Amino acid sequence: MSIEPNTLLNNRYRILEQRGGGGMGAVYLAHDENLDVEVAVKENFFVSEESARQFHREAHLLFELRHPGLPRVIDHFVIEGLGQYLVMDFIEGEDGREILKKAEGPLEEGTVVDWAGQLLDALKYLHSRQPPVIHRDVKPANIKITPAGRAILVDFGLAKEYDATKSTTVGARAFTPGFAPPEQYGQGRTDTRTDIYSLGATLYNLLTNKVPADGLRRAMGKERLIAVRDLNPNISPHVAAAIERATEVKPDDRFESAAAFEAALFAPKTMVQSPATKLGTASPSLAPPIAAPKPRRSIVPIVIGAIVMLAIGIGGTLLLFGNSSGAGGSPPPTEAPSSTLVPPTEEPIAAVAEPSDVPTQTPEPTATPEPTEIPAPVETPTPAGTPRGGGAGQIAFASERFGLPQIFRIDLDGGNLTQLTTFVDGACQPSWSPDGERLLFTSPCRDKRDEYRNAAIYVMNADGSGFSPLISLVGGVYDADWSEQGIAFTYLENNLPSLWMAGPDGSAPVKISRGNARDRQPSWSPGGDRLALMNTSRAGSATIFWVFGDGSFTGSNPDQVTRDRAANEPSWSPLGNLIAYVSNIHIWVVPWDSVGFGAVRISDEGPNDGPAWSPDGQWITFETWRDAANHDIYIMTANGGQPTRLTNHTAADYHPAWRP
Repeated sequence: MSIEPNTLLNNRYRILEQRGGGGMGAVYLAHDENLDVEVAVKENFFVSEESARQFHREAHLLFELRHPGLPRVIDHFVIEGLGQYLVMDFIEGEDGREILKKAEGPLEEGTVVDWAGQLLDALKYLHSRQPPVIHRDVKPANIKITPAGRAILVDFGLAKEYDATKSTTVGARAFTPGFAPPEQYGQGRTDTRTDIYSLGATLYNLLTNKVPADGLRRAMGKERLIAVRDLNPNISPHVAAAIERATEVKPDDRFESAAAFEAALFAPKTMVQSPATKLGTASPSLAPPIAAPKPRRSIVPIVIGAIVMLAIGIGGTLLLFGNSSGAGGSPPPTEAPSSTLVPPTEEPIAAVAEPSDVPTQTPEPTATPEPTEIPAPVETPTPAGTPRGGGAGQIAFASERFGLPQIFRIDLDGGNLTQLTTFVDGACQPSWSPDGERLLFTSPCRDKRDEYRNAAIYVMNADGSGFSPLISLVGGVYDADWSEQGIAFTYLENNLPSLWMAGPDGSAPVKISRGNARDRQPSWSPGGDRLALMNTSRAGSATIFWVFGDGSFTGSNPDQVTRDRAANEPSWSPLGNLIAYVSNIHIWVVPWDSVGFGAVRISDEGPNDGPAWSPDGQWITFETWRDAANHDIYIMTANGGQPTRLTNHTAADYHPAWRP
């Protein structure tokens, strides 16, 4: 029985309309009255205890997944006598099957390959989980393309845990003829290469407008796969070859991983310099040629098993390898995925959702006292070979030079510019680990903003390798600052920003803001015992305060760091004595414990934003657009001397972070 429109489920989800359904349940479009967003509500009827258990497993499995190419699970609940309900992101757009039907012919190669790159990124994430997650039903109908052009892998079906003592789990088999490999029909063991086959078959369908020959019939020798270029001669040879290898009948003849499939699919047009791409110095590096198929073993056991299983029946569509889910904590550095440099001529790919954020606003000018002189930093002898400012002599920053922002790294002499990320949804807000070996960053990130709705915090190695999601909460997390005590960040919960802290490995995030204070932009003191923050609710305008590391403070309010002028972007000096910040387009410094007195403007020109200290506390890097055109990265001494440009590009560069 379908749910009537306007029904309120669980005192939160207002049903708008039914979007799909079948004998086991239905899918509804609903309005989340707490978050004021549209969501998808998946209903599972109480058909049997087994179906209820399957639905429960799916909910818990999907709740742990956080990737821009996958829908997020927001909630899970049971209504006695009615059913179980899974609340997920509502993914707006059309699925691949609908798009192909409307086109009335093959889709354009560039578009499909772009989608493939996004889907392979999602598969790399799923397959790298511990235990690996196998989708088992990749097909055009299960790929949603958002209005912004983002490919989302949907409809995970019912989760199953893999039993190592059996070839597969009874009731966990489901397939779509033409998109399922032979092992899904029989007792052959499914693994990550099952998804490789299905994605290859999906690309075949989208590029030829033909469903590929059925995998079982091919295994039995009753049908053959027509070559991609025989159906569509316009397809590039390397793309056709990659698809045909992905759809080999035997798993051992396919790509061993999503990363290998991606490398072959993008090989001839990808500039790759693992683990990062050095701009201006890299030469195209081709992936290894597609190898000839290995000697074929007999497929008779697969075929016999398939025939037996066709008589048994089918069930769910998602397979979970192993006996337990991955533990919490910091994800270990992983193998660097194939990284594609986005060329300047390509159209930037938009993020999944169109956030309603507004661009960063410059505070209204206020009365500015006459600047006073700040003593020049004390010069200490610098050991030979130590870079200016201490640390590794490098700065990470975000740049829009190839479309959506990505993380780059540059040396202090302006050389060795290296692109570290190629996220299709953009990446920004780099923040170094205390040892300078890893970077946190925010994604999705379409441009420079005050808030990054629905964003997650990622971690990667300093060379751009081994990236993985670290912290993800419904609503969005950003503004990360990393110390040995933990990771402080802003969490946009129910449209209200507040400060949270996780362990140094990203584990166990907890709220440290008090009440509904609109705290954001945390910056650790060098000892990790205090945090500077910007707040807009305590003093009537943007003001910087400090709190203890656990968010506590003495008295009824935290101590002010700034006064008499709007201020934001606090950055605590590694020497511990000063906090830099931005006010009225200029960069200022103030003693952290002077309650706002003694502030000194150190920038002569503006506008400026995003100050960040050097490891030795003698220099500051910042963003400026003082020539009214370029937003570039500069450095200057702690008293404002020797302003030096590091980047010079017509696109915006911002969010600098000096490497320890």
